[in-house]
Amino acid sequence: MYPDKVKAFSERALDWLETAPVTSIKEASQAARALCIWGHDAGNLLKWLEHAKSGDHWREDNPVRNTSRACTAFLECGISCRESMDWLLEMQSANGSWNDDVYDTCYCLIAMGTAGKESRTGVLWLLDNFSEDWKHPGVIALINSAMIHQYSEGIADTTRSNSSWLVAQCTDGNWKYTATSCLVMQSLLLDGHSGNLERSVDWLLDRLEESEDTGWKVSVVSLVLITLKMYYLHNTDQS
Repeated sequence: MYPDKVKAFSERALDWLETAPVTSIKEASQAARALCIWGHDAGNLLKWLEHAKSGDHWREDNPVRNTSRACTAFLECGISCRESMDWLLEMQSANGSWNDDVYDTCYCLIAMGTAGKESRTGVLWLLDNFSEDWKHPGVIALINSAMIHQYSEGIADTTRSNSSWLVAQCTDGNWKYTATSCLVMQSLLLDGHSGNLERSVDWLLDRLEESEDTGWKVSVVSLVLITLKMYYLHNTDQS
């Protein structure tokens, strides 16, 4: 069973998320993923995403990144999005990246991995173009998550080293920001670091409870819910 604090928070947060207005592909995608992973109905959010779609992809703001986010949401909710995945593959550069951008490339690799598609060239681009500018907990966590989603051979040492670096950046159970802490925790969980995160879980709950009266943000609440569910799936028999 979930601890009382987690159970109480998740029930309030899921009820809130089911009716919270969304204003972007990012918000709708993250909220749909959160509801689906907790076994709640994400139908309205998925319909919202469908209406926001232009042809075979999502054009808003950053087409590659947002199409990746939306595809990941549909796939995690058990819905195919083959045409959009084909569009993402068409957008991949010859060097293996998407737009020569670490964020776009990582989100695309995560979507592809969720769909069971491999892109060794995309993973190699991340490995070969590593920059000191990327050395931020949120970026390293995203890179690790992307590589792990790809199930690529020969990356275990890299992901292990990245995970060790991420653990070393932790201060008082967190990585300064709520969203960053969620991305790091999800990355560590994917890499098998399921222990020693209890303090971080408590920190996330405290942060969200502190901001409940002043107003929650859809993306932040969604990320916390996804992280909590991943943590308890890794550490208990809870389903």
